[in-house]
This record gives sequence, structure tokens and C-alpha cells, in this order.
Amino acid sequence: MLIFYHKIPYLSVSVFFETVPCRWRTIDAMGRLGDEPEIRFVVEVCSECLEFVGKMSTNGAFPYMPLVAAFEFGMTCFELYLTYRQKVRFESDKPAQILETVVPADKFIKAQEYGLAKCKFSMISQIVSSSLSLVFQFTFMYPKLWQFSLSVMQYFKPTLSAENEIIRTITFMILSSVLGSLTSLPFGLYQTFVLEQKFGFNRTTLTTYIKDSLMGSALSLVIGVPLITALWYVIDKSGPHLWLYFWLFLSSFSLFMAVLYPSVIAPLFNKFTPLEEGELKAGIDKLASSIGFPLKKLYVMDGSRRSTHSNAYFYGIFTKGIVLFDSLLDQCKGHDDRVLAVLCHELGHWKEGHTRKSLIIGLLHMLFMSGLYGMTASNKDLFVSFGYTSDTPHLIGLMLFSEILGPLDSIVSFAMNWMSRKHEYEADRFAKTLGHSQALGDALVSMHIENLSNMNPDPWYSMYHNSHPTLVERLMALGITPSQIDLKSEKEQDTNGTTAEQQDTESKKDQ
Repeated sequence: MLIFYHKIPYLSVSVFFETVPCRWRTIDAMGRLGDEPEIRFVVEVCSECLEFVGKMSTNGAFPYMPLVAAFEFGMTCFELYLTYRQKVRFESDKPAQILETVVPADKFIKAQEYGLAKCKFSMISQIVSSSLSLVFQFTFMYPKLWQFSLSVMQYFKPTLSAENEIIRTITFMILSSVLGSLTSLPFGLYQTFVLEQKFGFNRTTLTTYIKDSLMGSALSLVIGVPLITALWYVIDKSGPHLWLYFWLFLSSFSLFMAVLYPSVIAPLFNKFTPLEEGELKAGIDKLASSIGFPLKKLYVMDGSRRSTHSNAYFYGIFTKGIVLFDSLLDQCKGHDDRVLAVLCHELGHWKEGHTRKSLIIGLLHMLFMSGLYGMTASNKDLFVSFGYTSDTPHLIGLMLFSEILGPLDSIVSFAMNWMSRKHEYEADRFAKTLGHSQALGDALVSMHIENLSNMNPDPWYSMYHNSHPTLVERLMALGITPSQIDLKSEKEQDTNGTTAEQQDTESKKDQ
């Protein structure tokens, strides 16, 4: 709950500077957009929203917690309805017309069974998770945990007092993380060792699962303790400019983690091996060079050590690299053109500036939310509503602020998914312009079959949840027809060849 900024909506930078107390005027960094009627409308609406939040932060007791709980209950019901709609689609045994002659019937049925199992699991986990959240809120579990954190802190060092807010906050965060892990552990174990195992995807051993969990907890401590400490000082010392320093700190931390993750954190969990010299590597180098992508590193990741699901991605703000899952290479064995097509799609994201746009949008919505947080940080009614009657600790206030963002968060998630789907179409179109549409279509169908991905999506469910267009939508956008799709892999060809040879041998024996 503490690191909330990845869920915050993005809005124009002009919105924020029109509403903060210093009354800065609209930044013209995006040209004359501020003069467009649509942009002015957004600015005015957001100004009204911020003014309303400002009034709430100074009025009498406001029922934040009941409203948050009511919204959470309503959203759970809405999402359960969408999941139910998708569940009905998974109970069908007929694919979309464009896929009828492409996807083998047995593979489609298995994908439907896998999707149905995930839907049922999702509905149960949604109900349990939401119920626990509501119980915790109405029983004031976290305020009680905050009081208990003082006892735990003093148990290890009796000289500490309630005024040691940083240590107490760290203790509270550890206790709440343990509580969260205990409630989510059964679902994680079931998903990995029952659901994924049943459909042949899981390769994670119990030892690996425990090791990953312990390593994740250790990383949370190593990164979380300095982060909490630094955040506390930023909030405590910033005064009236809290919104600015808070935004600068979160932005710097986000960029730092973007650089740190691929080079330091990811190798702790997976092995990254340079791709061997050969036709595929030469093809990738040629592709990167042809579009001006500054490829420095090309790795194969042992994703199959945990799961047979496949993927590929590029990374890096300064040093660019490409990572291929070994499971992708296995699925596309004998079809380097498919791997190149998938990579061409990924590099299309870079060429179209999607990473840069997402980064800028992320920074802008953090700026907007920093402004909102600056208005509510000292709102005692917020603490009282959630059960913190005697203390107003800085980081608890930040956590509560992230809780009341629920309505905004839902809008943002929907908008971000829409933008992501738009970017996927653009990346596909980029691959098409370079002549990879046929291979990309083959790869998409093959990957959907191998990964048992959703090939019969409900339109409402897809529009709300999915960050990628559906398979049918992508094939139609690429201009691919069923007759053009070729799914034969080298393994299938070898199997067919071996079968033919066996039949010949058996025939000769009979003669």
C-alpha cells in the first residue's frame, strides 16, 4: 500500500500548475495545447476536483472510510460480474470464426478449460480478498497493528518511545507485510502448484518458491527501510512545498529502480545467458541496426525454470538490451522469422516512443497526485475516519491517501489499459511495415496456443482488464486471414517425418 504511485492516474501538467497555491500558469512545454478547448475543459474539470479535495481537507469530519469501503464493495461486485461474463465465454466450445480452421479443437478446448479454471480461482480470490479488506477496515485492524508495533519495538529495545516514528513505521510496515503474506500465501501456493501444475505450465519447485519468497522479503527490507526513512524526512521537512519535494523524490526513485532492476534485481531470480552466435543472433543484430536501435546486450533468460509461458522484451533507459525467454525459442524452434517478428513488435514500442511517452505520463500523474497529497497530508479527519485517533504519522497518512484514491485508480487503470492496447496496435503496425506481418501472425497464434491464452474473450471483460488487444483483433489489424496462418514448427515437422518413417518401416515388415 505504501508504494502507491504506480496506480495513480496521469493528467496534463497544466492541470496541476493551474491549481496549486502559487498559481503558476500553464506550462507551454507541450506547445499551445493549453489553448485548445478540449484541454481547457480537462483543466477546468480537474481544477474543480482539486478545489473539492481542498475543501474536504478543511471541513469537519468526513466519512472517508465508509465511502472507501462502499466503493471497494461496489467495484468488487462490478469486477465479479465481468469475470462471470468471461466465465460464460469459457464454457463455450466454439472459437471465433477466424480461428475455427486455425486452432486445433483439442487445443482450443484445453485453453477454455484453463481459462475457466483461472476465472473460478479469480472469483474466489476476489471475494476473499475484498471480504478481508472490509473486515480489516471495519475492525480497525491496521490502527490496532500500529499500536501493537509500539509494543514490538519496545520489546526489542525498551528505551524506544512512541516519538521514534521512523522505527515504529518500519516495524508497522514489516508487521503489515507479514499479515498480507499470510493471507495471500494459500492463494499463491494453489495457483502455482495446483492450477498451473494441472495444465502443465508450472516448473517451480517448492524449494524455488520458498527461496523466491525469502529473497523478495529480503529485497523489500533492503530497499524499503531506506525508502521509508527518506520518505519520512521528505514529508517532515518539506513544509508548504511538500508536493514539489515529494514528486521530485518519487520521480528520482522510480528512475533509479528502472536502472537498477535489469542489472541488479532481475539476475537474482533468473539466469541471463548471452545468445549464441548463429543465424538468429545475426538476424536480430541486423534488425536492430536497420531501425537504429542501440542494442548493447542480447540475453536468453531461463524462464522455463519456473514456467513454460513465453515472452520477450527490451529494457534499459541508457543501455539498451533485449531478453528472450528460452521457452519462446523452444516454441519457435525452426522458425527464426517468428522470433524476429516478435522482436520487431517489441522494438516497435521503442521506435514509436512508447517507453518515453509512458515515462513522461508517469511523471506527470505523479506530479498531479503529489499536489493532491500536499492538500490532504495534514487532514486529521482522514486519520480519525480510519481509526487513528491519537496519532497522525506521516507514512500512515500516505498509506491512507493511497486508500482514498480508489475511484480515481479505477479510472486510471481503464485509461492505461486503453493506451496500452493502442500502443500494441502501433507496434504491430510497425512490424507490418517492415514485412513481418505474416510471421507475427503465425507467432501470435502459436504463442496463444502454447500458452493456452484467452482465445474467446468477453468484450466487456477484455476492454476493462486487458492491456493487449485480443488475438482476433490483432490478426484482423495485421490483415491476416486463416488460410495464411502456418503453425507447423520444427518439432511438428520432425514428428510428422518420424511418423512417416515408422509407417514405412511397419509397412515393409508387414509385407
